[in-house]
Amino acid sequence: MPLRLTPLAAAGEDRDELVSFLTRNVFPFHVRPQSTEEQVRAAIDAGEWGDGDTEALWIDDEERGRVGVVRLHDLADATAMVDLRLGEQHRGFGLGALALTAATDHVFREHTAVIRLEGQTREDNIAMRRTFERCGWVLEAHYRDGWPVTDGEHVASVAYSVLRRDWAKGTTTPVPWGATPPVLDGRSRDAEALIAAAWEAEERLLMPTVRGDAARLRELLAEGFVEIGQSGRRWTRDEIIAALASDPGRGDVEIGERAARQLAPGLVLLNYLLRFDGRSSRRTSIWRCDPEPRCVFHQGTSVP
Repeated sequence: MPLRLTPLAAAGEDRDELVSFLTRNVFPFHVRPQSTEEQVRAAIDAGEWGDGDTEALWIDDEERGRVGVVRLHDLADATAMVDLRLGEQHRGFGLGALALTAATDHVFREHTAVIRLEGQTREDNIAMRRTFERCGWVLEAHYRDGWPVTDGEHVASVAYSVLRRDWAKGTTTPVPWGATPPVLDGRSRDAEALIAAAWEAEERLLMPTVRGDAARLRELLAEGFVEIGQSGRRWTRDEIIAALASDPGRGDVEIGERAARQLAPGLVLLNYLLRFDGRSSRRTSIWRCDPEPRCVFHQGTSVP
């Protein structure tokens, strides 16, 4: 089996490993993107990672080893909740869908009182929304301004769920009252969802863990990708992958002056001011979302 869930003793032998995992990784779409050691230890002591109705499990991959954690809570209720977190270097490989499927199977097999499993995320967390939909979960709610953002305005929170009866039959029961079309359907996604997907992919391209990984870069850059660098040099896809692998940067990133628009169905233009590793430049990217975002063009111009 390529992926399995392993019981996690947060208050016992796994305490230090869990603290290390939660403090060394950044989770940009959580209410608290990065936790301190004191915050994690306090949460463990409060039972947030294991008590009467909360269970935590490691996500272990056959090839990659320990890749993340999943926390299941409200297990004593008819509706349980899931919190899934992958380490930064393991994102973008489809492991989220495998882990969510394993967690769903675990809940419905081991916790017979649960008839519904729910997960919530920010509306602009396109990667997680795709994961829910790939696993047959259904969008049930859109809570406007329901998600607090550190040093920013609230964004909407969206809720997905899977029913025990659907899990048992291998079916998906749609919400009967005209819900928003799935974000996976490129023909029905509106411009806002397409632009959010492009921004999420663009930000991944700025992560050193992604820039230094040729396989992940090939997933984000289209085959005919072209970049015009700050020196005026034209780079092909293979050339830029090789260059980034040798110098992925430190990851000191700040994005400002964001602007975006849809050029055509499935095609998005992004413009922004980037401060990266102490240097400033204006960036332009064109992304093709069909449905997975793939960058087809990028250009950077130095700012004195």
